[in-house]
Amino acid sequence: MHKIIFTILLSALTLNVSAQSARKVLDNTAARMTKSGGVKAQFKATQFSGTTPQSETTGTMLMNGSSFQMVTDELTTWFDGKTQWTMMKNSSEVNISEPDEDDLAGMNPAMLVGLYKRGFNCRMTKSTLRGRATYVVHLWPKHKGSEFSDIYVDIDQANYNPLCIRAKHEGDWVRLSILSFQNGLVLEPSTFTFPKKDYPNVEVIDLR
Repeated sequence: MHKIIFTILLSALTLNVSAQSARKVLDNTAARMTKSGGVKAQFKATQFSGTTPQSETTGTMLMNGSSFQMVTDELTTWFDGKTQWTMMKNSSEVNISEPDEDDLAGMNPAMLVGLYKRGFNCRMTKSTLRGRATYVVHLWPKHKGSEFSDIYVDIDQANYNPLCIRAKHEGDWVRLSILSFQNGLVLEPSTFTFPKKDYPNVEVIDLR
């Protein structure tokens, strides 16, 4: 699944706090995802129509700053900070593109969490998820035209790790459940570029 879009998973949200506190929590979470070396996360993404699940995929994402590699049931994507390579499973071709910030926000959770710094309001409540106490940060755009109309980020109160991200895109939701999260990893730059030598028979299609 290419876009990270989400549905409502939590029960009652209990405690309203200030937007300033919400930003502080997101600062801490963004730091966990971008400032502690490489990150590895296993996830399950579910796309919904209304409240009905339409499709589901599992995968693994490696991240270091703005660079990432994502492997799902359907495709593998490499992004080195500028150039993106996308290859469908069992495909004989890989597409090269240069995505914009909105495209990247739909694929990289670190960028999605960081949207509060560029044109989004935020507020925070508290709840529980999978037996853990959580901060639940709601993001919504200050102006019309944003790709995402609502984003909810569920954050573990104990360590600021992201547990779930839900985003509304063109009226539908996708939920990204983060099943495991490791940071402080050493990841080589080559992790985030297409390894042509491993796919000698794959045709490279440049869409830039």
